[in-house]
Amino acid sequence: MSTEKNIRTKFAVGHFLTEKPDDPASFAELARRFAPRLREVYFPWPGLSNARAKVYNKPDDEERIAADLKYCREHGMKLDILANATCYGDKAFSEEQRLQIVGIIKHLDKLGLYPEIVTTTSPYIAKVFKLNFPDIEVRASVNMRLRNTLALEYLAPLYDSYYICRDVQRDLPTFHMMADWCKDHGKKLCMLANSGCVRNCPWQVFHETLLSHKFNEAFREMGNHNLELLCNRIFTKKSMRANFLRCTWIRPEDVHVFEPELETIKLSTREARHPLEIAEAYVNGSYDGDLLRLTDPIHTFGFRPYRVDNKSFPADWVTSGIAGKCAENCVHCGKCEEVLKQVLKYDLDNTIRADNYFLQKNYTILAPKKRHGFSDMSFAPDKKEGRS
Repeated sequence: MSTEKNIRTKFAVGHFLTEKPDDPASFAELARRFAPRLREVYFPWPGLSNARAKVYNKPDDEERIAADLKYCREHGMKLDILANATCYGDKAFSEEQRLQIVGIIKHLDKLGLYPEIVTTTSPYIAKVFKLNFPDIEVRASVNMRLRNTLALEYLAPLYDSYYICRDVQRDLPTFHMMADWCKDHGKKLCMLANSGCVRNCPWQVFHETLLSHKFNEAFREMGNHNLELLCNRIFTKKSMRANFLRCTWIRPEDVHVFEPELETIKLSTREARHPLEIAEAYVNGSYDGDLLRLTDPIHTFGFRPYRVDNKSFPADWVTSGIAGKCAENCVHCGKCEEVLKQVLKYDLDNTIRADNYFLQKNYTILAPKKRHGFSDMSFAPDKKEGRS
């Protein structure tokens, strides 16, 4: 699928900085290889809170970000600045936040990087842009979890485009209904294609808030109390692995089902383990490998020594409904388990993997320990796993 007529142009990738500018897996390398086939780059700017708590505090961080963004713009990509934190603390709805945003956009303008788009979770920030920068498209973040046309209607005065809620994007009737509403009302619909989040995850708001506020410190404290995120627990247990098929990701081969009705297809690459591999798979519309490597968050560790063979999915995976609405209120009918048998493969090369993580043979390292009165929450890994 590498011919000219199959080249896609609707993908957006997230900017990231590597420790070394000349890292072969740097964003600069991703842009060099794929910019002509991408529509947008979404990026955080130092000082402006977003959905990740990464701190840019090195002297040359801003210079490196600006250089990457200039390259993207020169190669036809739109710039989408992120203001998509779930929580802004005491800055939310404040004059301080307004002045900060206005200052940052004016600074970007001086650098020749005036953005075409802002993606935000905050109606207040949306209003700030509408009043101060009306030529910038305001986009509703995927973190707003917009799952029906009524939600789109409520946001219509402030937002120009929307990310559809991941939990419903595979449900084709709902997807088409929301796409039709956007078309009829002069709005645009967007999608996040490679999320590894559990569908309808009750931990999601909690997790997103941690991501916005000192992620590393929070997760170290959670570890001290033997408390892990839902997705980190369930995939270490063999009997729970079918839940991966009930997640929200769209395979590269299936993007064409949704693409005609979408403005932008977002690829999560900012903190992904294999960003260049993700970009290549989706722009080519094909991937012959372990599907687990394409999602963010990544779940390869919990599945070891197995992989999810992307090429083994049934041809009607999307259109049959198995991937769609039936996972909204799962009755455990066994369909996902049947597909899992088809796609789950024992990894013969299970000692050293391409992601540079050593496969631990002793699964007891994954078993939760009881500390501070917390139990194992019923998600301890199976004691024994053989080939299936």
